[in-house]
Amino acid sequence: MPVSVVFENIFDGTVYAAKKERRKPPKARRTQTMTKKVGAEFIKAQEALGEDLPDRALSILENLLRREELRDFEKAQITRLQAYVWAEKDDYPKAMIYLQRAFSYNALQPQDQLDLQYQIAQLHLALDKWKEGEVLLTQWFEDAEALGSPPGPSAHALLAQIYLYFASDEKKDSPEEAQFYRKAEPHAQIAVFRATEPRENWYQLYLSVLLFDDRYEEAVPILEAMVYRFPEKKNYYRQLAALYAELKRENDSFQIQQIMHNKGMLEKHDELLRISQLYLYYDIPFKAAVIMEKELEDGRIKDEEKYWEQLANAWLSSREWRKAIPPLQKAAEMSEDGELFLRLGQTFMQEEEWENAENYIKYAIKKGDLDNPGRAWLLLGITRNKKGIEHEKSALFAFKRSTGYEDMESDARRWVRVIESKQARREADKIATAAAEAELADDSIYFN
Repeated sequence: MPVSVVFENIFDGTVYAAKKERRKPPKARRTQTMTKKVGAEFIKAQEALGEDLPDRALSILENLLRREELRDFEKAQITRLQAYVWAEKDDYPKAMIYLQRAFSYNALQPQDQLDLQYQIAQLHLALDKWKEGEVLLTQWFEDAEALGSPPGPSAHALLAQIYLYFASDEKKDSPEEAQFYRKAEPHAQIAVFRATEPRENWYQLYLSVLLFDDRYEEAVPILEAMVYRFPEKKNYYRQLAALYAELKRENDSFQIQQIMHNKGMLEKHDELLRISQLYLYYDIPFKAAVIMEKELEDGRIKDEEKYWEQLANAWLSSREWRKAIPPLQKAAEMSEDGELFLRLGQTFMQEEEWENAENYIKYAIKKGDLDNPGRAWLLLGITRNKKGIEHEKSALFAFKRSTGYEDMESDARRWVRVIESKQARREADKIATAAAEAELADDSIYFN
């Protein structure tokens, strides 16, 4: 805890709750003031501190304390200001000495004494003296209640923080750890629900208590409030998306991740890959492809075969055959087998670009290590057949090669029969035509 906060937040309106009737009103004290001469020098010290002249301020205050006629009230005020000066000089142990000395005079107004007590407790925490700080703060809670100034959200948050610090020192999943979480819970809850505008770390304290017990349903509205109050904090969106997923609220989880992407919060490879895969899962392949294309080109998704293939798959799922070709080409060039070249050939078949289709399928077969080589030969036969009658022989060759694979034999033989049947019909037509032409050429049939 920064020590500058120790001497500022006592005045922020959240240390104390709304005043309530005192149970034991202290004996009234007359309002005390400094003598004119002491007050004038005291103001000079304050001004020096305000002008960032701490050594000058200390010199003035030390000279003041040498006066024999000082009353305890004046000594307490001077000593308290000395504590603030030492804190400004980052000498917190000395600041503690002077705060305790000012408190020991017991000469200030009851509320001022109470404020000093709170600051001393805070300073112990700043000096990593957590146990002493807890003892002093719990005593302050009792004294504040007795004075009719019940602790407010800030004080409850501070006590919750102490208990969670103690929990972090205990063995994980031990009864002692759980005990400190139980102690922290009511104070963290008060800090969040009684404050007009709870601070960010107060939400964090209460959330940590709920998540410790896997109380996800209760944690959701807290995280929703955190996302609303602190819309630029990426971690809260991530936690909320994870909670929704844990509670089987997948659509809500997806929506949060969409918001994160729209806000530019997703920057890492895994994050960008996940959002694109979610768009695929929710049957929005075009959006998935747009994201993957941009991030692959920008280098935020890794330049690897499988990711170029995923981009191609997204375009194919969107029926954007032409857009699928460049990423498929990249993936195929990185691949060690011919499988992706075969897919490229199929993509060109969708576009009815038979020449390109044939070339890529041939290269796939040549590169080898295909999952289904018989199917590759079948597709090669189809592309050649589509190129026209002059390619029928090479198509027939490919189909016959495909018949050598058991899983493709039936389809391949059907194509063989189709082509051979076409060839037979053409041959029969050719013979018939030749016979007809020969008959017409024989003039004797007209004169016998």
